[in-house]
Amino acid sequence: MLIPSSPLPSPTISSAEMGSLGVRHLKRFWARQLANGTGQAADSTEQDWRFDNLVLNALGLALGETLSYLMQARPDFAEFERWVLARNEGPLDAGLLARLNSTLAGQPYTAAALAPLHALDALDDVLSPEDLRHWDEHGYVIVRNAVSREQARATEQAVWEMLEMRPDDVASWYEKPIGRGIMMDFYHHPTLRANRHAPRIQKAYAQLWQTSDLWATTDRTSFNPPETPALPHQGFQLHWDVSLQPPFHFGTQGLLYLCDTPAEQGAFRCVPGFHRRLESWLRELPAGTDPRDVTLDAQAVPIAAQAGDFIIWHHFLPHGSSPNRGTYPRIVQYLNMYPVDFRETMAWR
Repeated sequence: MLIPSSPLPSPTISSAEMGSLGVRHLKRFWARQLANGTGQAADSTEQDWRFDNLVLNALGLALGETLSYLMQARPDFAEFERWVLARNEGPLDAGLLARLNSTLAGQPYTAAALAPLHALDALDDVLSPEDLRHWDEHGYVIVRNAVSREQARATEQAVWEMLEMRPDDVASWYEKPIGRGIMMDFYHHPTLRANRHAPRIQKAYAQLWQTSDLWATTDRTSFNPPETPALPHQGFQLHWDVSLQPPFHFGTQGLLYLCDTPAEQGAFRCVPGFHRRLESWLRELPAGTDPRDVTLDAQAVPIAAQAGDFIIWHHFLPHGSSPNRGTYPRIVQYLNMYPVDFRETMAWR
């Protein structure tokens, strides 16, 4: 058990209590995590889980990175707030902060909070009727030119620099581990933040969720080099990132291709249309079968696309990366959006 160097804050701090940044719930989140890290039971509710994710995503913070920092540094709250500012490399967005605090307090949005939502509503639709029909039937859609090729290249270059590798030096791609398989803990570069606010990505999600009042996740990037005899494919097999326990709720996931990605180059793959039959498929499994152990690879399809294209898929689709049998890495940024009333089934199956 960790022994705190100073008295623990009360884990029952109200979500309304704020520090110098003026962010609701942040202090409660900090106090509960420090208490949990010492084995002290912190009162947590489903609302806490939802508020935790909402606050971290609004502040551009990754959950795993933030928890690791809190457990290792055990900062006081003022130090934690300074860390938040450092990760944002500048002041927080006042309009976004106002929207966040209004959401957490259950209060109407201010004019400043509403302005970007009205601007998004006024944009022309990104997904055509044909795109939406494809989504309904197959459970995924490609947003072409979601960001410009130049912006995609800038983000790709940021990945190369973070990894200390060179695109023209194949040997450098294999000199050191990337992270967890092909996943990188790389979140805070300006180009990554810009992509999370890309109007075409936000508008596509708004069409699928039928609301512009959405929150962008702070997700990882991924580097999937061509496999070799010494380094076979390190990515995830087909899987779901949600519970397979009813009740089932609508949800999305997405990724941005940062380089041209043909099918053989480790492209994202999924089982098209599975969102329409997940529930019946689960009911028909033999008793005692773990659905996550059932192999669906023969039904999976790789989704090729160009640098700057964005793929959104229904989270009921089995999905994963594919082995890279091309000549260049597959490099992507993960990014999802969700409304504040999004529901997750907490019981895991």
